[in-house]
Amino acid sequence: MATTETKVTRLFGGPGSGKTTALLDHVEEILDQEGVTFRDILVVSYTRAAAQEVRERLAERLDESPRALQGNVCTMHAKAYELLDLSRSDVIGESDKEAFCDEYGIEYEDEYSGAGRRTARSTTIGNKVIATSQWLQRTRRDVTDWYDVPFQWDQEEVRLPPDIDPNAQEGNKYTPTWPSDDDRIDVPEAIRAWRSYKGEQGKIGFADMLERVKQRSLLPSVDYLVIDEFQDITTLQYDVYEEWKPHMEQVLIAGDDDQVVYSWQGADPALLLEEEVDDDVILPNSYRLPSNVLNAVNREIRHIDKRQDKDLKPRKEGGSVDARANASMLDVVRMVRRTLVEGDGTIMVLFRARYQMFQFIDEFITEGVPFRSLTDQRMWTDRLTQYVRAVEALDRDEDVTGLQARRLADMLQESAFGTNERDDLFDYIDEKQEEEGVEDLEDLMIPGAVIEDHAPFMPGPASAADMVRKVTNFQKKSIRSYFGIGEYQGMATDRVRVGTIHSAKGREADHVFIGTDLTEKVVEQMVATVDDPTDVPGCEEFTKTTSPVPVLTDNERRVFYVGMSRAREQLFILENLVDGAPTLPIDVLLNNQLTDMTLEELLEQAQAPVSEADQLEAEAP
Repeated sequence: MATTETKVTRLFGGPGSGKTTALLDHVEEILDQEGVTFRDILVVSYTRAAAQEVRERLAERLDESPRALQGNVCTMHAKAYELLDLSRSDVIGESDKEAFCDEYGIEYEDEYSGAGRRTARSTTIGNKVIATSQWLQRTRRDVTDWYDVPFQWDQEEVRLPPDIDPNAQEGNKYTPTWPSDDDRIDVPEAIRAWRSYKGEQGKIGFADMLERVKQRSLLPSVDYLVIDEFQDITTLQYDVYEEWKPHMEQVLIAGDDDQVVYSWQGADPALLLEEEVDDDVILPNSYRLPSNVLNAVNREIRHIDKRQDKDLKPRKEGGSVDARANASMLDVVRMVRRTLVEGDGTIMVLFRARYQMFQFIDEFITEGVPFRSLTDQRMWTDRLTQYVRAVEALDRDEDVTGLQARRLADMLQESAFGTNERDDLFDYIDEKQEEEGVEDLEDLMIPGAVIEDHAPFMPGPASAADMVRKVTNFQKKSIRSYFGIGEYQGMATDRVRVGTIHSAKGREADHVFIGTDLTEKVVEQMVATVDDPTDVPGCEEFTKTTSPVPVLTDNERRVFYVGMSRAREQLFILENLVDGAPTLPIDVLLNNQLTDMTLEELLEQAQAPVSEADQLEAEAP
């Protein structure tokens, strides 16, 4: 039972079980109480994207504007920002991190270097120092515990804790001493310097915000608290929750301990599993997964000892799980193209890392298929789609919508307007909108002849890529391939989506292709959590370069569970896809060990229900 008068309900929702719908139903039940308005409720989501989705869905139910709900449906950091009355200039940015590292004399890789392909866990020392500082705050640990962070450190670059560093002279982790000629980086000293720098500059980071809210006991002015994706909260966020909880009449925490994807940021599923509650609700049905896919994801996740069994019922019988080893990226492109031809289902292609995703995109972009990137906003955006649709409409001698006309006015090269002014087209659209009394530009039609009058050198499909501005090279290449090949014109631009496994959270597709290749950084973090790297079955010593990877840690197992459980019809697992990447064999993914089973035998086993004997075997030490 809960230890306060606050009633706490815990909602477990497996993949596709309708957790967000159940959460919104709960909010509506609260609103049905006399005198309660949405201003009395705070709904917290883990990410801004998740908060926006919940906000839009709740606004539709309540017939409110999403903007009106912004202060009551948000992330915990957004609420902390509001409670602390901060402005943007108060918050740490990339330039501040870079300036500190430059001043301190350590390397830093900013967010936009490397063609925007940096992962969130860069191995650059400055990034690691700052990330470690944040991790220590999120997990409520002392700076002296820095070595517990799930990174591996280069002994040639940094001083390790004195009890394991051969160069340490005396002392313990609180009072270490070093030779005078030891110029390696002292990580605790660098972390303290970073924190001092923030104070001197009057800057605050996201973890600092939550610490201040906790320290000052700042409370939201609500009586009801709902926290979604509770499995992904950190110890620091949990402390803020504990501060708020006694002041609430009712609390709902919702999540799925099997879908933790932010463990590297300090998320701990035990906070969901071990919370004292008054009521537990476990949603019984998956409205997404067919039986064969459900059986496969159950087989994959069963190797985690401490978890809440959901016992989900499938959406329907059937579905399929397929696999292929040693395929090339070009092979995957052909598989996706074949899937497009054979049916009208949606497709998702997922990778463990962004650089792997970009390798696929490099091959796929010349196929002429419009697609969305789940992690990069420089691909087929709504803006780009409207430009393309306008070019297509005008090529058919059709009118365009007001929004499409505005995109042309903004995105066409100056030469398309000849001696005319670009602003004249903008002015015409604004005047037409006012004359028609239309609020949504999608509902306004602009005659094609008007566009041609203002842009006499309006490009056709063949030159649409050459005459566009304010786009990336990827986008320009996509337009050129789309019109050049012409096979996929008019296809919905979100039918094919490409991304990392993390970016697929909360989404689904009929056909999901998922690569099992890891990265050295991921394996490095796995090694850091293993008690004895020399005592791992299947290899002499488990290191960041070990391939094939002989074991899968619980945190990584949860990540792959998220990716695999996106599939509504077909799950296609791709082993050893990326050259040079550590390979996660399918038998380790499904059975947690290397076996002699063939791929066909593994797939047949995966699609069968997990038996009691299988479960006992998985739970055996």
